[in-house]
Amino acid sequence: MRTTKNPFSSPNSNEPDRLGEIYRAAAEIICDKGYDATSMNDIAEAVGITKAGLYHHISGKRNLLFRIMNFGLDSLEEQVIVPAGAIADAEQRLRAIITNHVQLITSRSTPRGNNPITIVVDEVAGLAPAHRRKVDQRKRVYVNLIRDTLKELKAQGRLRDIDITAASFSLLGMILWLSRWYNPKGRLTPEQISKEVTSMALSGILRPRTRRARR
Repeated sequence: MRTTKNPFSSPNSNEPDRLGEIYRAAAEIICDKGYDATSMNDIAEAVGITKAGLYHHISGKRNLLFRIMNFGLDSLEEQVIVPAGAIADAEQRLRAIITNHVQLITSRSTPRGNNPITIVVDEVAGLAPAHRRKVDQRKRVYVNLIRDTLKELKAQGRLRDIDITAASFSLLGMILWLSRWYNPKGRLTPEQISKEVTSMALSGILRPRTRRARR
């Protein structure tokens, strides 16, 4: 029998649900107030524990920010990067990247209509330099996966006459902006959003297949 996981619990971790709650609460407050204006007291109150209890789990705000980012990037790796990397066909790989990333974002949207974990991953200015380098390196792996996939499509004559770097970051921007506007209470379901975004992205990047190629 399949059990339902806490959507904010890291799939690669045995950490308790309490830690997932801390990550979610902290990410939501950071989205609302900004990293600099967020205090450990704010987070402790949101989770319903004492400040001392919070420090039992987290050594400090900078460390918390880094762990939230890794938490989000762990999910990206498991649910998007690894499955896509196993797909040999470049077009199908690109489709999987878009679809899986959209589903990851919409599945974690809060009732208020945003995805705080995804948004907070951009708060790199609050990180210590060594942590920032690690986060940037993990992000670069994903960008390179997209760029290399587009290079394969270009070599196959399937890519429109577009710059690969511009296309890679434009595609990422289109997907990541979902975390700011998607509303789970709106008229569009996650499945519809995924279908729409994938269709728009692929039609803007790929050349239409010829009748002979379709056959």
